[in-house]
Amino acid sequence: MNYYDRSFSILLGIDFNGIIGKTSFPFALILPQHATEDVLIKKLTSVGVSVFRPYKVVGMRKNSKDSQFVDVSFENGQSIAAQYVIGADGSKSAVRIWIPSINVPMLTVTH
Repeated sequence: MNYYDRSFSILLGIDFNGIIGKTSFPFALILPQHATEDVLIKKLTSVGVSVFRPYKVVGMRKNSKDSQFVDVSFENGQSIAAQYVIGADGSKSAVRIWIPSINVPMLTVTH
């Protein structure tokens, strides 16, 4: 597989022959980030998950009425009670910063 620039000069060549037969997908699929986000948001919404974008988290604390929830405060003054909070905005994620201070379990996934 080759990737070309606008003048059709090869930018990158990748040989997938070594994985043929080991996977059903011996290729690379490149999508713009906004297209990937649109697909994810539609799927999450279809299964009842609320997505808050572009909200900026400014605080989190344990919910005083239910230990299964945390209260999340946003820069715009709104707040929600959430059972799950995903910080997908990089290593300096506000969610990641607040988790240790509220002493809740955290699953970390890095790529």
